[in-house]
Order: sequence, then structure tokens, then C-alpha cells
Amino acid sequence: MKQKTSKIIITLIIFTLLLNFSNQIFIIQALPTIQTNKPTYKAGESLTVFGTATPNTLISIQLFDPNGRRVAVAQAEADREGEWETTNIYTFSGVDPSGTWIIKAYQDGWAEIKIQVDVTPPILNLALEPEKTTFKAETITLTLTSNEKLGKVTITVTQPNMEPQPIPVTSINQTKWIGTYTIKTQHEGESTIQIYVEDLAGNPAKMEKKFMVDTTPPKVTITEIPAKTEDATITIRGTVSEPLPQVKLLIPGLPPLTIPVDKEKLTWGTEITLTTTGHNIIKAIVQDEAGNLGEDSKVVFYVGPLEIIKTEMGAIRESINMISNLVMVAVILSIVAAVFSIVAVVTIVRRIVLK
Repeated sequence: MKQKTSKIIITLIIFTLLLNFSNQIFIIQALPTIQTNKPTYKAGESLTVFGTATPNTLISIQLFDPNGRRVAVAQAEADREGEWETTNIYTFSGVDPSGTWIIKAYQDGWAEIKIQVDVTPPILNLALEPEKTTFKAETITLTLTSNEKLGKVTITVTQPNMEPQPIPVTSINQTKWIGTYTIKTQHEGESTIQIYVEDLAGNPAKMEKKFMVDTTPPKVTITEIPAKTEDATITIRGTVSEPLPQVKLLIPGLPPLTIPVDKEKLTWGTEITLTTTGHNIIKAIVQDEAGNLGEDSKVVFYVGPLEIIKTEMGAIRESINMISNLVMVAVILSIVAAVFSIVAVVTIVRRIVLK
């Protein structure tokens, strides 16, 4: 009986030694593992690290920025199952460098993991086509570009007295986005393009662009012009409805003329020299900043030197023809008178003879 008891005790001692030895082997071979709650961080977000290690041991944690500078140190303790976690090791801010950061954990050896940090909002640029600041009734192409890839893009346009209109956009390699917007003609005035984006890390950026909507064509009126002229050089004057920079005149036989506008009086005027005889259609055209067109036209009849001669020759011909006709009538009347005279003489003579 004593021998059996001794054997059992010896067996238990050997089993305990073997178990402790196997644990020592596990402790020597085990290295910590590291994980983070997300792979990419933006400004304002905090870093949480967790993993596994030898049960009931302390883990030293260090955080390094892309320049190799250690910016944070923390410590965690693995529980009896070998799991550990530490929260809020570091909160990223806008002054931190963006790029690849390294987290290292030590417990009988080093382990590390890399994360991406992007704390810089994207830089945006908006181009409009046509390239101007005042638009008429037309369709605008909006091209938004960014210095980095975007994960979210929202563009809205607001004209006066209307709700914001969302603009569907198409992504080109996530750094260039294109959309179109058609001007609502009944809503004139200052309008706004509002842009909200987020990069792949979630950093937001906003942009706003103002433009004007003007769908009313300007008016131009020719107020002074001769209806008929024998002089080639004539004066033309007129008015405009708004302070436009210039009026364009189209005159038969001449290149287009540009006439400056008196922006205070809203008047314009010039002298022109006609080159085409007969009917000349003079057209005045104006264009405002948005591209709206207004026009007016008048007709001038130019009687040139040849036409004056032709007119005079025609009058002379008419006079000659009239004189010829009068002479002919006079001759006929003379003949008729002579005939009547002869008849009268014959009648008188006959009466005398009969007596």
C-alpha cells in the first residue's frame, strides 16, 4: 500500500514538472500580436490597439510617425487567456504628418503593424464651362478636381427663390468628377454652387462658388438715321437698355464696326460712309456679359452720284418727251386750224358766187 502511494506521488510530481516545462517552452516561443480598430485614421480619431501575448504578462506599446519619431508610449497587460487591449493611445490632429505610421509591441520580442494616417483635407478646384461668371439660358459643365482620391462628393446649385438642386456627378479615377447643370431661366440673380467632399480617410472639405444668372436680352435702338441720303457719309445714333461696353454695327459693303457706349447716358453714335447704293440695311447688335443678344435694324436708301445723273437724265427724257408730245399736238392743231380756215374761205367764196 505504501509503495502504491509513493508511486502515485512520484507520478504527480513528474506530471507537474512536465507541465511547468511545457509552459516555459510556450512562454519562450510566444510573441505578441497587434491589431487596430481600423486601418486608416483621420484628424480627431483615437488609436486603439489590441492583440494576444503570453497570459498574465505586460506588453510595451510604441507609436512612430512617418518620420520615425516616437509620438506615444503605452502599456497593456495580457489576461489569463493571453488577450490584451489599450484604448486612446493617441489622438491624431491636423498637425500630424500624413502617411504610414508604425505600431510596435514588445513582450519577449518585437512585433509591429502599419497603419495609414490622413489628417489633411483634400484641396479642391472647380472649373465651369463656359468659363465666365454670368450665365444665360444654357447648360453648365462643372469639373471638380482634387489632389487626392475622394470617397464622397456632393454638389448642389441654388438659384434665387428656389430649393437647392443636387447635381449628379461622374467619377474619373476618383480625383476628377464631372456633372452638368441647366440654368432655370425664371430665377435670375446671384446663384451659388456648394460642394462637400470627403477623402478616403473621411476628412471633409467644403467649397462654394458664386455666379450670376441673366436670361434677359439687352435692348438696342437706332434712334437717328436718315431714310434717304445723297451724301455717302451719314450719322447714326442710338440707345441701349443697360451699361454695355459697345455696340456692333453691320453695314453692307463694310467690315463690322465697334461703337463704344456712354455707360452713364446709355447712348452711342458714329458717322459711317456708305459704299452701296440703293437700300442699305443697317443692323445694330449688342451682347451682355451672359451672352444674351439684342438687335435693331433700319433701312437707308443711298442715292449715289450715278443714280443722281440717271435720275436727272430720266427727268430730261421725260421733259423732251413731253415737249415732243406738245409740239405734235400743236402741229395737229395747226393743221386742223388750217383745214378749218380753208373750209371757211371756200364757203364764203361759194356764197359770193351764188349771189
